[in-house]
Amino acid sequence: MLLRTFLFFVVVSSIVCSLTYYLLKKRLGLSRTGNQILFATLATTMFLLVAGPMTYRLANLAPSNPLNFSIQWAQYFLMGWAGTILITFGTLEIIQLLISLDTKPFDPSKRIFLTEGVAKGLLATATLSVVGGFAEAQMGPKVEPVTIKLKSLPESFDGMTLAQISDIHIGPLLNKAFLENVVDQVMALNADFIFITGDLVDGSVKQIQELVEPLRKLKAKDGIYFCTGNHEYYSGAEEWIQYLEAMGIHVFKNSNLVFTRGNSKILIGGVFDWHGGNFFPTHETNPKKAAETMEPVSCKILLAHNPKSIDGAAEAGFNLQLSGHTHAGQFYPFVFVVKIVLKHVEGLYQINESTQLYVNRGTGYWGPPNRLGKRSEITHFTLRCDHLIASRT
Repeated sequence: MLLRTFLFFVVVSSIVCSLTYYLLKKRLGLSRTGNQILFATLATTMFLLVAGPMTYRLANLAPSNPLNFSIQWAQYFLMGWAGTILITFGTLEIIQLLISLDTKPFDPSKRIFLTEGVAKGLLATATLSVVGGFAEAQMGPKVEPVTIKLKSLPESFDGMTLAQISDIHIGPLLNKAFLENVVDQVMALNADFIFITGDLVDGSVKQIQELVEPLRKLKAKDGIYFCTGNHEYYSGAEEWIQYLEAMGIHVFKNSNLVFTRGNSKILIGGVFDWHGGNFFPTHETNPKKAAETMEPVSCKILLAHNPKSIDGAAEAGFNLQLSGHTHAGQFYPFVFVVKIVLKHVEGLYQINESTQLYVNRGTGYWGPPNRLGKRSEITHFTLRCDHLIASRT
């Protein structure tokens, strides 16, 4: 695991920082000293992007360690800055390539303008956007009210409320105070159910168990439920499952529970993360197994960290899947890349006649402390019986 993590960060940081240096050097028209400063900045960024995550995991340092926190903050902030620059200037390269395909003669003065004038303005704008994204990330999550109409929902469950938090990533940068704020906001909703759809932590139980203590304050009439995300597997998934269960949080393991109101029943289940089987064969995600029951249920709801589970969920007969994982791209301009790569990025999707999917933007953030244009969320669902609404109208 550590070797794969090391190689991943070496490859990614080398590509990002090398390309960023090449594009900026090409377009900014810097002096020799300016280029040396640029090279030193990106070389430092590349070093930190590898050293930061490796020292955090190898040394098993607590996030509260001042030196460790400084290293983590610097590497993640620079990661966001370099990534923003790369996307911005890569787009500029494509624009100039398209212009160069024009058969008309190209005005050399325009080339200078595109190379230096626009480049310097874009560099300043991109840097300011990273600062603005940092400010938005520090605002914390906002409550997102969402009403979902389900034809399969029994009348006795009409008006049922759910609170979903996802992708909090307590660890290197997000601390106990952040989680306390999240817990307070969730508790103020007084929801029937509280769902945590994975990527709760970044760090081992030994490292950050104190930081997740605010979760003990969570209370809901019908309970608190969790499904694993990919980051739990980077942090010791089995240990975290045991720890959360000891806190009174029910962890779904390709399993379900049935709830009764009046004469009607609904099923709520959850699966291991989409990548869980890569770590433990017994953690292979299985929506079909999570849907199995001998009881006559009218409606099925699935917790699945990765939206990719939706195809299996629909086949298994689930009517609603709640997911996270994507962070909705987390910040611009990276949002555009994510929307190209992923099919389901944020919000509510109608998958087929009987199945819907909701993708949470994430309650915290991972990596760069940046949520420019995509503020984190706590989702407050109200489930309504669709045929009841239709009859009233």
